[in-house]
Amino acid sequence: MLRLEHISKIYPTGEVLKDVNWEVKPGDRIGLVGVNGAGKSTQLKIIAGEMEPTSGEVIRPASLRIAYLTQEFEVDQTRTVREEFWTVFQEANQVQHTMAQIHHDMQTASPEELDRLIHKLDKLQRHFEALDGYGLEAQIEKILPEMGFALDDGDRLVSA
Repeated sequence: MLRLEHISKIYPTGEVLKDVNWEVKPGDRIGLVGVNGAGKSTQLKIIAGEMEPTSGEVIRPASLRIAYLTQEFEVDQTRTVREEFWTVFQEANQVQHTMAQIHHDMQTASPEELDRLIHKLDKLQRHFEALDGYGLEAQIEKILPEMGFALDDGDRLVSA
């Protein structure tokens, strides 16, 4: 569960949030809607821990992981849509890239190097599984069409 209690945020230019209270229970699906300047992005930054409220409290379990896409964000034009989604899961993304590099290195490795690479790959795969990396891939595949992407858009370059 995630709960905001009496959240306020004051910038030098004025108050954006005043006594905001709401909660999200497990399984809830919500949308944060409002006019420009209403404080939607500010609330998301506070929830994600990127910004402190001026007053109030955010209550969330330590196990809760929060990720969101900002309104303005930079994307790597050389990545595919799927790869760009993966960047949200930083640690799992890094482990996945390292595993791909090891797979590549195994193609030209000597027998001694191959043995070392196999052990390293085994360790990384266990770590990837502990991060629920394969579950994250399934989540991304589920989210793509929910966000309006066609099934094959995941392999399309972001720049296309």
